[in-house]
Amino acid sequence: MKQLAKFDIEVRANDFVLRLTDDDGHVAEFASSAEQLDQVIDAFNDLMAELEDDGDD
Repeated sequence: MKQLAKFDIEVRANDFVLRLTDDDGHVAEFASSAEQLDQVIDAFNDLMAELEDDGDD
């Protein structure tokens, strides 16, 4: 599995570009709508909340 080294988000006229760079310097670009970015953010926040809840045991 590759390790994420860097990410960027570029705003375009009608969407966004997610640019993910791995530790070897390879770049993958993905076009994304604002709604898709919101879903990614929500999924990340949900995961972080679950991890925090697991740590409270």
